[in-house]
Amino acid sequence: MKLVKYVLFVLAGLAVLAGALAAFVAASFDPNKHKPEIIKLVKEKTGRTLALDGDISLTFFPRIGVAVGKLSLSEPGGVKVFAHVDEAKVSLNLIPLLSRELEVDRVHLSGLKVDLERFKDGHSNFDDLTGGDSKARDKPATTGDKPFKIDVEGVSLQNANIGWRDDAAGTQIRLSGMQLSTTRIASGVPGKLEFSANVQGVKPKLNVQVKLAAAYRVDFVTKAMALSGLDLKISGDAPGAAGLNVTAKGDVEFDPAKTRVSLSDFDLAASTRDGMDMKLSAPKLLVSPDEASSRAVSGQVKLVKTGQTVEAKFTLAALDARGKKLSTKLDVDFALKQGEQSMQGKLGTPVSVDLDAQSVQLTKIVSDLSLPSPVAGQKSINLANSGSARLDWGKQALAADLVTRLDDSTIQSKFNIAGFSTPSIGFDIGIDRLNLDKYLPPRQARSPAATVPAGAEKHVEKPIDLSALKGLNLNGGLRVGLLVAHGVKIEKLQIGVHAAGGKLDLNPISASLYQGTLLGSASANANGNLFSVKQQLAGVSIGPLMRDAAGKDFLEGRGNVQMDVQTSGATMAALKKALNGAASLNLKDGALKGINLAESFRKAKAALGAKGATEQAANKTDKTDFSEMSASFVIRNGVAHNEDLSAKSPFLRLSGAGDINLGADTMDYLAKAAIVNSAGGQGGKELDSIKGLTVPVRLTGPFDSLKYSIDYAAMVSESAKQQLQQKVQEQLGDKLKGLFKR
Repeated sequence: MKLVKYVLFVLAGLAVLAGALAAFVAASFDPNKHKPEIIKLVKEKTGRTLALDGDISLTFFPRIGVAVGKLSLSEPGGVKVFAHVDEAKVSLNLIPLLSRELEVDRVHLSGLKVDLERFKDGHSNFDDLTGGDSKARDKPATTGDKPFKIDVEGVSLQNANIGWRDDAAGTQIRLSGMQLSTTRIASGVPGKLEFSANVQGVKPKLNVQVKLAAAYRVDFVTKAMALSGLDLKISGDAPGAAGLNVTAKGDVEFDPAKTRVSLSDFDLAASTRDGMDMKLSAPKLLVSPDEASSRAVSGQVKLVKTGQTVEAKFTLAALDARGKKLSTKLDVDFALKQGEQSMQGKLGTPVSVDLDAQSVQLTKIVSDLSLPSPVAGQKSINLANSGSARLDWGKQALAADLVTRLDDSTIQSKFNIAGFSTPSIGFDIGIDRLNLDKYLPPRQARSPAATVPAGAEKHVEKPIDLSALKGLNLNGGLRVGLLVAHGVKIEKLQIGVHAAGGKLDLNPISASLYQGTLLGSASANANGNLFSVKQQLAGVSIGPLMRDAAGKDFLEGRGNVQMDVQTSGATMAALKKALNGAASLNLKDGALKGINLAESFRKAKAALGAKGATEQAANKTDKTDFSEMSASFVIRNGVAHNEDLSAKSPFLRLSGAGDINLGADTMDYLAKAAIVNSAGGQGGKELDSIKGLTVPVRLTGPFDSLKYSIDYAAMVSESAKQQLQQKVQEQLGDKLKGLFKR
């Protein structure tokens, strides 16, 4: 830990300073008379202000030593207090100093308070005490110089208070009530320590008690450290871990020069107040760039929250090391229970590690996963997976090749990730067949008559959240041989997927469906919740498609449908109301369902004298055949407006104009049916008496409950007009005939 290293540097600096004070005052016999000289000397050598508020006492046998009462030292060149000590005692051997060896008797500090700070430019307020200041770094080395050899009989800290602040990182931590007791501190010499402190942090926010006891061995040259008989206890509140309790026991060795870590008889346990419980056991583990070995490492994690339990166990088999290539086997069992639903899974795979290539391979993954079914009364969903994966941590790359069996579906998938901080993800997924209706709850049918009672609380739609698209860098493709989703049957589906800058593009989208083809694209943009769809259906049987996709059954025919729309909004209702764009259709040999205009016009013969219009509900068994139909729509704010409806059948011609309100799922449309001069077809000879008439038919209401009305008064007016025109023509014809006879 950097903080521990800096504390040791400061303690060493203070010990050197105390030793120098002892050497100076030893010749004066009455050190208290020379406090001004001592303060002046410190100022000249360090630029710091030394305050000696307590008495100074000396010892001369068996070693030169000094005991000081209250002592404080300022920041470099300032008056702000850097370190304060209520009481300090230290003694040293002068002779080894001639050989650049510092032999210090036991160092005792009581009431130590130190505030360490690293500034945004990288320098700190203790550089001059640790040799890290710019002057010390730039000073050329003297020939024959060698580092000091430090040998301290022991250190005792009582009620110490040490703060660490890093302005660049925003870190602020303080160790208070610190107690430290060590035996001999010398390079390569075994010792023992006991440590306790309250650690409080603003960033990160924490408040924990730490207790540590261990035997140690430190190499000051290589900075290698070994702790044996480790007994560590941590309790308190840490980020994301309220009520934390951690215990660690065993032997730990770390050599940064060799990047070597070793654990022996190591056991770690951790728990939190909110139900987390973790255990790890490593009887023997050695990892370094040159070698690795272990016995089986095992662990388990359990997390219990309200209504939810997660358990996982893993075992890492003993390592087989051959040079810098390692192999082992990983086995994982996990279970998740939430309410009455549960999920279980197993994973096992050989693991190969190549330290030279900096890679890990899972060479033969075999896993089973059991998921709860979202469909009531259905058994769980079982997934069987096999494949391989490779991690190149040096190149920051991950790749996987998997085969998944889901009932009668086979899913082949390939994934690759480049860069871990801002990953770029590629994938290719191929599915032979997939019936999503087996795994999705049925669509809720909406009753057309259903209304919200007065005073009842309205249902609030859950906002559409596209935040996951931000920062996503994705490229790939999806292929499905046969897909069934909410009753819609799609074959040979292919989708290209691209995501970057918060925008997801599905382009191209192609498929075969309902005797025709689909080609188009779609996009979603998290920057404003924007959506767009471009689709072209060619040769599609529109009736079965509408019944399967939307549950609507009012149109038959086969032909082409085009759509180019855009919208934005936070909910589905808002998206429908903000829809803009254009659409068109061109159908052949179809029918309008819910109304039989031929039958209605037969009845019209008996109703030609009626006033106004007669309204009646659509009948699902009725239909009006047509040989061709075309229409185009301009969509503004969720309303599709049409002006050019054209439909033809053997007995009528149909035109019309009106609005289809997609946001409200309603229609207000006026169609005009003209009876043609034909005795055949659906109308038959019975309509000869009203042939040539234009009959207004208005369709209104919600899609699920359309109503239509025929304006018989308009028919009477139209019939009278035709009869008058016929009489005028007849009379005019008779006069013309008489004229020519003359």
